[in-house]
Amino acid sequence: MDSTTDEILQRLEALERRLAQVVVRGRIHAVDPTRGLAKVEYGAEGQQQTTGWLPWKPQRTGKTITWSPPDIGEGATVISEGDLTLGEIIPGSYYDQFPAPSANPDVHLTRYADGAIEQYDQSGQTYQLLLPTSGTVNIGAKGGVTITGYLTINGNIKATQAVADKVRAMSEDREIYNNHMDAHHNGAG
Repeated sequence: MDSTTDEILQRLEALERRLAQVVVRGRIHAVDPTRGLAKVEYGAEGQQQTTGWLPWKPQRTGKTITWSPPDIGEGATVISEGDLTLGEIIPGSYYDQFPAPSANPDVHLTRYADGAIEQYDQSGQTYQLLLPTSGTVNIGAKGGVTITGYLTINGNIKATQAVADKVRAMSEDREIYNNHMDAHHNGAG
């Protein structure tokens, strides 16, 4: 072969290598949440390779911003311009170890590692937030919280301030009750 043919073959091989690294599918191998970087393991069984530290693409990074680092073992896709050292990770691919948590197209669902589930079913118009047994929910709203509709509570209620209905505060009801009981026990009733 002449030098022109050799040069063309070398350029073709370089292009094939770059093309093979434009889209790479694999699994998250390591995560550094402090730096917002992760590594992806990819390749056939027994021939796996691991990328260097690459940024993962979050869902949002503008005025609305989200934070959800990928998990080790999670399916991922690396996209690059043909050089994996300059790639970005798109986390989230379903597979055997991490299957889809629902097959219902009307459900928007997030399931967390500790078992917590946040779900909205648009066809049933129901929202659920299910936490593990020791889970707690904290809502901070200095302007107040308004619930429209019936409220069902299956458990005790603890309040650090007054509890009132449209007539009066429960503390006023207690005072009326106590005065009635005092009058009854003192023979006035």
